[in-house]
Amino acid sequence: MKNKNFVITFTLIALGALFYFFANFQRIAIPGAIFDLLQHELNVSAPYITTFGAIFMYIYAFNQLVIGVLVDRYGGMRVMLTGGIILALGALLFPLSSNLMVMYLSRALVGLGSSTFYLSLIKELRGCFSDKNFGLAISVMLFIGYTGGIAANAPFVFMMKYMSWREILIILGCVLFIGVIIFALLTTKIKLPEINRNVKMRALPFRLVLHKKHNRNLFSFACCNFGISYAIQTIIGKKFLEDFCLMSSAKAAVVLSIMAVIAAVFNIVNASMCKLCHNHRVIFLKNASIITFSSLLVICVCLALNLRTDLIAVIFCVIAANASLTSLLVPVLHLTNRKMVSGTAVSIMNFCFFTMVGLLGTAMGFLLNLFEPEKRGNVMVYSNHSYLAVFGLFLILSIFEMYKAMKLSNKY
Repeated sequence: MKNKNFVITFTLIALGALFYFFANFQRIAIPGAIFDLLQHELNVSAPYITTFGAIFMYIYAFNQLVIGVLVDRYGGMRVMLTGGIILALGALLFPLSSNLMVMYLSRALVGLGSSTFYLSLIKELRGCFSDKNFGLAISVMLFIGYTGGIAANAPFVFMMKYMSWREILIILGCVLFIGVIIFALLTTKIKLPEINRNVKMRALPFRLVLHKKHNRNLFSFACCNFGISYAIQTIIGKKFLEDFCLMSSAKAAVVLSIMAVIAAVFNIVNASMCKLCHNHRVIFLKNASIITFSSLLVICVCLALNLRTDLIAVIFCVIAANASLTSLLVPVLHLTNRKMVSGTAVSIMNFCFFTMVGLLGTAMGFLLNLFEPEKRGNVMVYSNHSYLAVFGLFLILSIFEMYKAMKLSNKY
């Protein structure tokens, strides 16, 4: 019986990892991979398109503050089942509608559902694997999630040669719905843990974390570093490579998929390199802020001088590698905060990450619209001035990021 329960539990975790794959796919594919298609079909300006990404990020970010409590209270399986249902509804509603408000609602549902899997899976993996295998299990889960981001660009664009983006998303939504049904049926075969009614949302851990100046500096640095990279990857990067670097949609999508691969790999690479340097993590964070600033300065110079070079694609990959710092940031938070609030510190950092991406998504839409785009066939092409406004904002944020990084203490 124990073996049977383990097999069912492991299958449920595998399905949860599949949901996490779809969550990452949705997060990156829309609007990034289909920016032009959405703009043409809906006949709206850039702010309306970037809002698709921003809505997801705002909902996802806010939920990072509460999902941990829900997982501890109700258990990972219950939270994942609820999240899977909500994600599946949103994933199907988006391609089935052409009404802008309904599509915005679907993105809110997708953001809400997607936010449930990361912490739920960690909770269930913790109970299913020994300390010896726990880290490996998490790395496999994260890899599955990252492959969703990889699939959201080049493979997604490649499939659009054979069917429309709506048809692809409907098929994926149906697969997700079938997965949710199987998940629901399997949960009836095992005994779920009792609801822990003693776990409640409390303000004290949040106050303790935010009271520390080091935490505030770290959050400020981290949200700028991650926000810039992820806004490029999920919202503006593919469109920019097509408009300014004159890349084809397929080539630009390959660049963005490579960014996702690099982001996945460099969390391990950065952690390994840091270990070789005696775990001087803060020095790595300070260097990362300098690399971000230098990379964005080069892009801004290229825009100002109209240098349409593929070097920008390489710089995007550098930015992706440079923003893969979770494996350094989480240990710093655990070392600088009491055990009772370290989990809260991580949830606040995740909130800052995705709130920044949402804010940048909103800002980018309006900045692109500062200058009249040129219509080429069915595509709206934005000028150097528009993109210089966008990357100028990124550059200003990178200066703030550098300032906050230099305030981080090497002693903790």
